[in-house]
Amino acid sequence: MTDTDVTVLDHVERIEVPGRVFDKPVNEYWALICLWEGLNFLYRQAAHCDAVANDSLGAPRGTYIDVFGNDPAFDSLSMPLLVSAFHWYAVSACQYVRTVGAIARRFNGSRANPAVYVASVIPEVLAFRNKVAAHFAWTMDHNQDNEAERAFSVMPPLSFIRGSFHVGGMSVYVRRGDDASSSAAIKPWSICGVHSRLRTRYWPEQTDQPPSSLATSS
Repeated sequence: MTDTDVTVLDHVERIEVPGRVFDKPVNEYWALICLWEGLNFLYRQAAHCDAVANDSLGAPRGTYIDVFGNDPAFDSLSMPLLVSAFHWYAVSACQYVRTVGAIARRFNGSRANPAVYVASVIPEVLAFRNKVAAHFAWTMDHNQDNEAERAFSVMPPLSFIRGSFHVGGMSVYVRRGDDASSSAAIKPWSICGVHSRLRTRYWPEQTDQPPSSLATSS
C-alpha cells in the first residue's frame, strides 16, 4: 500500500487508515471534519483576541505583560464570549481526539483506549472539560471533584499570560477545618497554544488563517 492509499489521522503516533477518507467523508470522518472546522473557527477568534490585547497592553517588543483579572485594555473584547469559546473548544477538542483514538483502536486493538489517548494528547484541556466546560463541578456531587475545584468551576477563568489568554492560570485553595483542597489539577492552557499542537499532530498541511473578530461593536 502506497502513501496515497492511506490517510494519516495522527502524524505524531502515526495513526493511519486505508483510503482517502477525507475526500468524500462519511460517518466518523465527516464528524472529524465538522469538529476541526469548529476548532479552527474558535482558534481564529482567540488569535484575534490575543492580538487586540497585546496591542492594547503595549508591552515593549520581546516582553510580555501578564494580567490576572480584568484590565481596561480588554474593554473592546467580549470577555464572556471568549470564556464561552474556551468551553466550546475544550468539549470539541476532546471529542475530536477521542474519535481519532476510537478509530485507531478499531483498526488496531493494541492501541490505547480512547479515553487514555485523550489524556495523553491534551491532559490540560481534558481536565478543564471535565471540571468546567462539560458541566460545572459546582453543580455536581461527584466524589472525584474537590471543594476547590467546585469553586473554581464557576469563577471567571481568564488570565493573560505570555501574550495569550489562558484558562486555569490561577488556582483556588479551600480549607474547612482539617480538610484542604486545591484546583491545581486544572492546569493553564490557551486555545492558540493547544491548537498549534493539534494542528501539528492532525493537520500539519494547514497554515494559520487570518483571525476574525470577537471584539464588541463600538
